[in-house]
Amino acid sequence: MKHSLLAATILLASSNLSAATIVNDETSFKQAMTQANENITINEIVFAKNARINLSAPIIYTGKQDLSLRGNGVLIDGQKAGGFSIAKDLTATTKDGSLVFNSSGNISIEQLTLLNSASRGIVINIPSDAIGDDIQVSLDKVRVFHSALYGLHIDDNADEFDTGMLGSNIGIKLTISSSSFVANGVGAIDFDGIRVDERSKGSITAVITDTHIDANGADGIELDEAGEGDVNATFKNVTLNSNGFYNMRDLDDGFDIDEAGEGDVNVTISHVQANNNMDAGLDFDESDAGSINASISKTKVNGSYDDGIQLSELGTGHIEVTLKKVSVANSTNYGVKIEQWLVKGEDQIAEKPGALKTKKLKLKNNGKDNQMKLHNMNLN
Repeated sequence: MKHSLLAATILLASSNLSAATIVNDETSFKQAMTQANENITINEIVFAKNARINLSAPIIYTGKQDLSLRGNGVLIDGQKAGGFSIAKDLTATTKDGSLVFNSSGNISIEQLTLLNSASRGIVINIPSDAIGDDIQVSLDKVRVFHSALYGLHIDDNADEFDTGMLGSNIGIKLTISSSSFVANGVGAIDFDGIRVDERSKGSITAVITDTHIDANGADGIELDEAGEGDVNATFKNVTLNSNGFYNMRDLDDGFDIDEAGEGDVNVTISHVQANNNMDAGLDFDESDAGSINASISKTKVNGSYDDGIQLSELGTGHIEVTLKKVSVANSTNYGVKIEQWLVKGEDQIAEKPGALKTKKLKLKNNGKDNQMKLHNMNLN
């Protein structure tokens, strides 16, 4: 037996299962996860090559150790795994997901496709008492299609409705490569392709490369941080197209950042397309005490139903933005809107202007006569 296969075996602790067992159906998947929940020495689950698995219930991880899922091309259908309820105000709530990780251990998933989740697709719930190093979530060659709610949800918010400021004292480090999150959030309002909620202490750090985040009902991706911490995002070779259509009364963006509290927004974007999103293409908001630092290059934003690129800083803080080889076209409102406010609607400017640098910026067929909308910004 090859060394790689020996390393891949996952049920060594079980007295009634073979050491060579590989996951190939729902029963063996549940057994493998049960073993990982009960035995901290198990840190890897490996699937048979190109397995096809139909779930009848969520698969839930509750262990404390790091865990890797090696998909080997597995296709998992979550159509019958869990569900959700909708209140009178149309708010949807659930504790379900096709793959649920209730842990602060690092989670790694590769070469796995998840389809038709009845609620959320992949869910990582961070315990509110988690301490120590930031959780690392790594996805490589992962595809999540047609989830009713979030495609991927990383939740460090103790509130069921994702309000408030209570969460753990650790941050979130998310790495996604060569993956797709398409047509999620199509079962209820305000569910994104990818959603990261971080509260209390800790920052969000997201590095996403060579990935498609398209045709999701709410935002393509939303990074939501409140409390003590920053949002750090690096995107390269990413598409953020045709998102935000599900709720016609409150349309959503391609890429949305909301940062509240003491923390900055630091963004580096290159070779990104954000086309035909129903609100803004790129929408970064920082409120309270914090700044926005953004470098956007070799990026195309087309057909936004609101502003193409929108950055807003409210309260004590500063904006510094560089737009290099950026094209913004066919936005219903402004192609570029960047506003820095100490107090929204202020009559007199009370703080140092922000800085906007442009090189080879192209604005075409946007509303407002292709003029940029700037407040308290110096254009260089």
